[in-house]
Amino acid sequence: MLIWNIIFYASSVIMLLAACSLLFVKEPMHGAVYLTTSLLALAVIFYLLGAPFMAALQLILYVGAIMVLFVFFIMLSPENERFSIKVNKNVILPLILMVVMLIEAGIIIQPSIALVSSHNIEMISAKAVGSALFGHYKIAIEAISTLLLGALVAVIYLAANMKMTVDDTDASKEQI
Repeated sequence: MLIWNIIFYASSVIMLLAACSLLFVKEPMHGAVYLTTSLLALAVIFYLLGAPFMAALQLILYVGAIMVLFVFFIMLSPENERFSIKVNKNVILPLILMVVMLIEAGIIIQPSIALVSSHNIEMISAKAVGSALFGHYKIAIEAISTLLLGALVAVIYLAANMKMTVDDTDASKEQI
């Protein structure tokens, strides 16, 4: 029980440190690393709270899909020539956080340590989550999906206009 509490609080501290560091970072790639670390720590917290399905969703959706898209967006941005891989003292904190997260994951994966709790944690299956989402919360899910679709269309529109503006300014610089 004590080891689970230590992992829970360590994951909470890592998540808060990574999220706060994300606010003050200047390089977009460092921000992506801090955001990924924060999302991984949140997945560990979900797992320790008895929600393995939510932890898996956190890993698959946010860390796996959205962060990959975010990194591709950073790499394809027009200012990508200023990105360079430098090894300096700024990588010490992310490396320490990564090592602690890997140690925590190793401890959680070990089958010899049993999850013992002083109170009963009810596990919810994926079928129960799906029936709740598409039953009682159906209208809210539809509203959120419509909002996300509208945001996607707006981002595509703004990105197309921004690209045309950037191309126009580059053409005017070449003429001068």
